[in-house]
Amino acid sequence: MGAPHLIATCWTTAGNVRPDRPDNLGRFPLEQRIEAAARAGYAGTGFWLGDLLAWEASGRDYGSLKRLLDDAGHKIVELEYLADWFASGERRTRSDAARAELLRAADALGARHIKVMPPFLPDDPAGDDLAGEFAALCAQAADHGLMIGLEMLPFSTLPNLGAALEMVAAADAANGGLLVDIWHVMRSGGTMDEVARLPARFIIAAELCDAMMAMQGEITEDTMRHRKLCGEGEFDVPGFIRAMGRAGYEGPYGVEILSDAFRQLPLAEAVRRSFDSSVAQFGA
Repeated sequence: MGAPHLIATCWTTAGNVRPDRPDNLGRFPLEQRIEAAARAGYAGTGFWLGDLLAWEASGRDYGSLKRLLDDAGHKIVELEYLADWFASGERRTRSDAARAELLRAADALGARHIKVMPPFLPDDPAGDDLAGEFAALCAQAADHGLMIGLEMLPFSTLPNLGAALEMVAAADAANGGLLVDIWHVMRSGGTMDEVARLPARFIIAAELCDAMMAMQGEITEDTMRHRKLCGEGEFDVPGFIRAMGRAGYEGPYGVEILSDAFRQLPLAEAVRRSFDSSVAQFGA
């Protein structure tokens, strides 16, 4: 296996902030985050929509952000996340505004993919209706040279790989598929054999972390507070990487360590330790 291309996802460089809190803007300036990630060895950067909006609100444009990426040698850009792309009413109005901004940022930054969330509510669209909305989103993204990666979450209405794959396969978009995160695979009861059987054409991106096999507290707290650096928990991270390879996946891996302990680290240490521990899993 060649040298992996790793993405410093937005939460890897954000500092002491939780995605599920109202005040979820990164604690370090974007220019410092990009430079630190590049220095650690990352090939790409992930951006949170809120941080992008704050960047422009400060009087700077996406062109200046793209120059920082170019100077750092970061050619892989991930944007996150788009929720409620399937909804109606006020939820859809907000989602469509976020969609427009993400697409505008993607054009300026040369983004590879946008991460999107699944439905969470029992009354949200399902089946053909959901697949139709996903297909329409992917068609719009294709006009911008973008891929759309649906993240399967075990506490959503697409709670496992099978359900998520069924939906993206029904949409049958050339640029749409799954973002496969080892944490969500393990917490959904998934296996490495299931990962290895995923059709490569429906894998858009992947994410790495580690954790203990026993969940700590409620699943929504476990996912936000107790992940670990790769190799410091009990997940079979090398086995996951091998399974993704057997599935035919050859794309980048995002590193996403959502943890109380990791958030306390200085930026330079966070990117160095997350990069080094993740790279060590390839070929292990």
